[in-house]
Amino acid sequence: MVTRANNIRDVLENEIISGVRQPGDRLDEPQLTRRFGASRTPVREALVELASAGLVEMQPHRSAVVAEISVQHLIQMYEVLAELEGLSARLAARRMTEQERANFETLHAKIGKLISKGNRDAFPALNKKFHEMIHHAAHNEILEAQIDGLNKRLAPYRRIFHDEPHDLSIPYAEHQNVVAAIQNRDEELADIIFKDHTALRADRITDFIAAFDRSFEKRSA
Repeated sequence: MVTRANNIRDVLENEIISGVRQPGDRLDEPQLTRRFGASRTPVREALVELASAGLVEMQPHRSAVVAEISVQHLIQMYEVLAELEGLSARLAARRMTEQERANFETLHAKIGKLISKGNRDAFPALNKKFHEMIHHAAHNEILEAQIDGLNKRLAPYRRIFHDEPHDLSIPYAEHQNVVAAIQNRDEELADIIFKDHTALRADRITDFIAAFDRSFEKRSA
């Protein structure tokens, strides 16, 4: 059953993930009760659920805040995410149904057509769908939930370091390699390719750190 707390949590979660609320922003309970026209109990329950998901930090005798993550912790999260993504591709190569394989090919072809037309705006949403299709095709709910949770926690920081390349043919070529490995049911190769595709590459870690530092210098100024 969907409760008032669930609704409040969903709204706040979307605001955090979309960047409306930034890391370190206060989540004042009295203000939230007025906004949602709710009592303190469902607001508190929503904040506790968000804290359990790692999106909010609860502070004794102070307002809750949108969780802040150190750059070292972020890099570690990317390492874990890459391993889980690789596992999802490995399992998808083994378990993807014929209908899922057909839908996967169709989506990949659609992304290719949009890139060839120079339609960059549509890429982020379709890229997300491409990844989620692999996660779902692994047919492992625990794995899918873990990846989803990490992606939600990383979302605010992906906007700090915009990791979308200027040449979209690069990720598309990587997608093509993943598609081929999965369609050929080559579990090991699918794992390796998708893991590398997701990983925060070593040669870009310094850029990530610099972007992270610039962002928080501005916020503290």
